[in-house]
Amino acid sequence: MMEKQKAIQKQWYENKSNRKEGEIVEISHLAHIHRLRNLIPVQKVTLSLNCGCGKGEQQDIFGPSIGIDLSLENIRSLQHRGGRGVVADMEFLPFKDNTFDLVYGFGVLHHLSNIRKGVSEATRVLKKGGYIGFGGENNGWCPFVYIMSLLYRNWKIEKGSYRIREKNLRKIFRESGNQEFKIERHGMAIYGMGKTVFKLTSLIERVLSKIKFLNLFSSHCYFGGRKG
Repeated sequence: MMEKQKAIQKQWYENKSNRKEGEIVEISHLAHIHRLRNLIPVQKVTLSLNCGCGKGEQQDIFGPSIGIDLSLENIRSLQHRGGRGVVADMEFLPFKDNTFDLVYGFGVLHHLSNIRKGVSEATRVLKKGGYIGFGGENNGWCPFVYIMSLLYRNWKIEKGSYRIREKNLRKIFRESGNQEFKIERHGMAIYGMGKTVFKLTSLIERVLSKIKFLNLFSSHCYFGGRKG
């Protein structure tokens, strides 16, 4: 039986899938892709796994990919875009060991019931020497993330989410068999509340990003490693 919190997430995304997100949200997708690609040393692989693939906005960014998502509607949207995907839980991946050259995802780890199990599963299906990388809300340091959950009206799927902390992630990645862990923090722009708010916060982001200490409180973080 699906856990209550995952069932809530699935229902929210099923209902969300028909909404138009707009140009600014598309800009956010491109920003996340750019930052994650800069974090990972390889730019193209034979086959990658996109965890929490959503509607397919980040499909095939490292070459041919398979997406997984809890939402059937998201997988249908991915397939409509020409992508490949299956309905699956990252904590119980339906793939054989050593299948993928790279495993990646955006905004998925902090939704997991057991982040250690999720990273362990991602590492299991990863080939030796393959890369693993994720992007997500910097909710271990940035309290504004919680405020935005209320403004975006998606608190019910963020409630109880895993707090991203570098020390914990580093330990989880290492114990799962990954090396070369690194983490970067970026972003203060708000994408989902119209052009005026986006332009203003983008300006603030450009100014404050030059102050290294303040990057610790950025809205998003990107982290990854390599299977030993």
